[in-house]
Amino acid sequence: MNYLTLCDDLLKESGTSDQGVFSVNGQTGISLKAVKWVRRAWIEIQGMRDWRFLWQSSSFDTVIGQSEYNPVTNLALSPELKSWITTSVRLVNGDETTVLEHIKWHDWAKLSVTIENPTAFTIRPDDVLVLNVAPTKAYQVLFEYYRRPQILVANNDIPLLSEEYHEAILYKAMAYLAAEQDAPELYQDAQRQLNAWLHSMKAREIPEITFGRESIA
Repeated sequence: MNYLTLCDDLLKESGTSDQGVFSVNGQTGISLKAVKWVRRAWIEIQGMRDWRFLWQSSSFDTVIGQSEYNPVTNLALSPELKSWITTSVRLVNGDETTVLEHIKWHDWAKLSVTIENPTAFTIRPDDVLVLNVAPTKAYQVLFEYYRRPQILVANNDIPLLSEEYHEAILYKAMAYLAAEQDAPELYQDAQRQLNAWLHSMKAREIPEITFGRESIA
């Protein structure tokens, strides 16, 4: 379902409006609230976990003599980048791929460097990835990360989540609607349906391995 369909279904299935919503733009009254409830529901569901559908992989090429790599100017990931999967950062040197050791920022100053090739990295408080050695030649660095929540804006925007779980967004939004309208039976039913969909999502959409990571605020 796209953004518009979710808003339309919210009003119709809750019995709030037979006409539904014809656009997510230019709305007033209960239609405007439906648009906001669906957007909010999707953002909050994404924030519950590091879901599999928010996982991404990428890479960048190092620059000779440069040890610091900014996610905005060097990696072109911001504002998409939410958190690094620090166990995934790997250095490609010819046919060899080496997993780089992640060292927390507060331990970084203790690091003693007596090598020529990068073997470790840290994430600075300002979100910059720093290699323990400035490369003397170009390498490729592979990494994985979780992206920030997707925000629905246009009628045809489709949630990143597999369509079979889009009902979770609908019922979370319906819980907002029921709470405002003081409709306890509708609220209880929406919560029951939401919990069932979230339980199903967790079985499929949570990665099997929990990675250590540094969050990017």
